[in-house]
Amino acid sequence: MSTPREPQRTEDTTFDAVYPLAIRAISRRFWTPVAVARRAAELLRHAGAHTVLDVGSGVGKFVLVAAAETPDIEFVGVEQRAKLVEVARQVQARLGISNARFEVGDVTQIPWRDFEGLYFFNPLEENLFNDGGQIDDSVELTQSRFFRDVVRFEEGLREAPRGMAIVTYHGTSGRMPDCYELTDKERAGSDWLRLWVKTREDSGGFIHEVGDRIVVQPSGGAVA
Repeated sequence: MSTPREPQRTEDTTFDAVYPLAIRAISRRFWTPVAVARRAAELLRHAGAHTVLDVGSGVGKFVLVAAAETPDIEFVGVEQRAKLVEVARQVQARLGISNARFEVGDVTQIPWRDFEGLYFFNPLEENLFNDGGQIDDSVELTQSRFFRDVVRFEEGLREAPRGMAIVTYHGTSGRMPDCYELTDKERAGSDWLRLWVKTREDSGGFIHEVGDRIVVQPSGGAVA
């Protein structure tokens, strides 16, 4: 008897076939599932975003699926590993997707305010893996880098203009400033898809995504 998850696995297996075998082997751990990417793109479109940054785009699976789903949105993927960006560009050319581009760089140094939407798939977690499951050792992956980049993420989110739309899957790796409002949430894949929109001035507090729960930390206060 088939299970409800089988169509999704089949869909991902089919899409992943455009990638080299080494990329396919780690797809379930590192890349957004096809169905999740499509739904995330729809949420960003409904929020009015026309330019979207994938914060840590890997081999570009989210960007390419989302761009195909929403041709009226321009997607940009920024990834620190040049070899993964090259793979993403090759697959993009093969698929003929024009509303996407990929850049090599440190995503914490990209001006996020230049975009109307952001996508996060827990991009910093690889720094904390202790099971040898990192993609490779070509970049710094340390606990100290994790905390350093979390601070940069939070600064970038605070500095974003009002109306910024953010979709998170397995969270941002850090905390969401309390100037964002959670406007949509739904179960997707192995976690939650959440849509956040910046609607007010920052008061210094934070919102934590803790599994199924949303936990508020007021400015200067303890987690409630």
